[in-house]
Amino acid sequence: MSKVKTNRSSSRLAAVQALYQYAFGEKSVDDIAREFMAGEIGGEVIEENEDEGTEKFVPVMPAEPTLFAGILSSYAQNADKINEMINSSLTENRSPDSVEMTLRAILQAGIAELMAYPETPVAVIITEYVGITGCFYSGAEIKVVNGILDRLAKILREP
Repeated sequence: MSKVKTNRSSSRLAAVQALYQYAFGEKSVDDIAREFMAGEIGGEVIEENEDEGTEKFVPVMPAEPTLFAGILSSYAQNADKINEMINSSLTENRSPDSVEMTLRAILQAGIAELMAYPETPVAVIITEYVGITGCFYSGAEIKVVNGILDRLAKILREP
């Protein structure tokens, strides 16, 4: 029997998707995590063809269960602290209420991972979440995620 390949990048994307869904307040983090791991939700992304104006669902490699669950667990345990860190990191030009749900979910997952996995190099975490941001945005949001995660990593990973 072949082993199903999993992917750490897919785990991070799934965590962002789960936190995005959690923001709607309809389900607990645990319920959303169970649905993702059971394959009931997640597992695919929308690929847009701007030239043709079409969209299609594309499957992604399954998430690595330990990393996915660890990010969500870290967020659940530290939600207030993580959200306060995000809010206090915003510039005067961007109020907490103006941060889109997708951008907030990316930051929440990145900070939760920084907190939960001190053995993972900061550069890896930042690169992964900047990459995820680039899948959703093409403007200043990429720099926002890079800057906030870099700044908070220095605080969270102080010796």
